[in-house]
Amino acid sequence: MKAVFFLYCALLFAALLAAMPFATLSAAARSAATPAFERVDRNKDGFIDPREAQGVPGLAESFARMDANRDGKLDRVEFARW
Repeated sequence: MKAVFFLYCALLFAALLAAMPFATLSAAARSAATPAFERVDRNKDGFIDPREAQGVPGLAESFARMDANRDGKLDRVEFARW
């Protein structure tokens, strides 16, 4: 029974660690990035795709590195870390 409890605790701890990068981004950083994000997100779908990134100096070159979840687009959190 103790082994199951410790396994549960370990899994819970791992899940919390995985979510931590999103929680560490301050509200100030997110709000400061919002106007810039909205200017770049030309189609207003809530994401920046590689084509939209082409118009921003340095963003296109950093796009692959910024795309943390490798879905081919940047969300607000990924953009705010730039």
